[in-house]
Amino acid sequence: MSEPEIRHDAVADRWVIIAPHRAKRPKGDSKGQCPFCPGNEHMTPPAWLVYSRVNGELVKLADKESERVSDWIIRCFPNMFPALRSDLPFEERPGESLFFATTSYSGFGFHYVIVESPIHDAHPHNNSIKGLELVVEAYFDVMTRLSYEKSIKYVCLFRNYGPEAGASIYHPHSQVIALPVVPSAVRREIEVARRYNRERGGCLYCDLVELEVGSPRLVYADEHYVAVAPWASLSPYEVWMIPRRHEPNFINTHPKERRALARALKAVLYALKKVANDPPYNFGFHVAPARWRGESYHWHIEIHPRMAVAGGFELTSGMYINSVPPEKAADELRTAIEKAGF
Repeated sequence: MSEPEIRHDAVADRWVIIAPHRAKRPKGDSKGQCPFCPGNEHMTPPAWLVYSRVNGELVKLADKESERVSDWIIRCFPNMFPALRSDLPFEERPGESLFFATTSYSGFGFHYVIVESPIHDAHPHNNSIKGLELVVEAYFDVMTRLSYEKSIKYVCLFRNYGPEAGASIYHPHSQVIALPVVPSAVRREIEVARRYNRERGGCLYCDLVELEVGSPRLVYADEHYVAVAPWASLSPYEVWMIPRRHEPNFINTHPKERRALARALKAVLYALKKVANDPPYNFGFHVAPARWRGESYHWHIEIHPRMAVAGGFELTSGMYINSVPPEKAADELRTAIEKAGF
């Protein structure tokens, strides 16, 4: 088997991507050998979206097969070792497991890399707010385009920082995987929001924002966003960033909200580096499917530092043991943000 495949586990009700090609992706990089650094554009597929400046004005360009844009700020191109491939036909396949109802699909989908800066160490805690504003705008452009591709049902944008968090290349980058199925975890989140709306009215996340603004778990707050350490944090220093305005999907945000998100991300990730000694982390956008008809869900970002390893208890029970109370984590992060002047 060489092509990726999407398989459904009927026992656990979850989707799994089988992607043998991913095993060949590089492990580690340096400034001289980094495929994401300026001068090495030929080491990646042509970028279909390039942010650059011409006469001081921001322009959006695209590479040609034989020619790359050299003076770039942000690049987006297909992952060289994709979990899913857009050149495969989208097709349903009969299940081959013991459970005949198990469904599988061909490995159709999109897997893109967003290189956030030409600077090799311009991660969010180092990048300027202006630089991060462009990163968030690129997130918006890429997610918007992929959300309406034929046969795509869900777009997942995520960032891995540090090898322990799954980052095989140090240079600052995020990834986007567009899927022909809605992940089970997303469906569960949407159902919880729907149930809350049916039983209590309103939005679970809007009510959460109202509750946590005055709580000891508040990490950051401005006109557009509230960041909190969740009441039942899975891991030390976990943070959720929730927009104040109710909206199911990030692709429907206003430009001013996207600019504010850059500042909020900078503040929280800077504080995380200071307080927790620059831990590896993952963050991901939790959004409703673009074609989903309903208003009860509320998009947000979850930041998960990788400061503890899931052991046998966690993997067996689905429960997590967190050694840092969220109130303590929030106090430390909030203090660091205030000292930095955000």
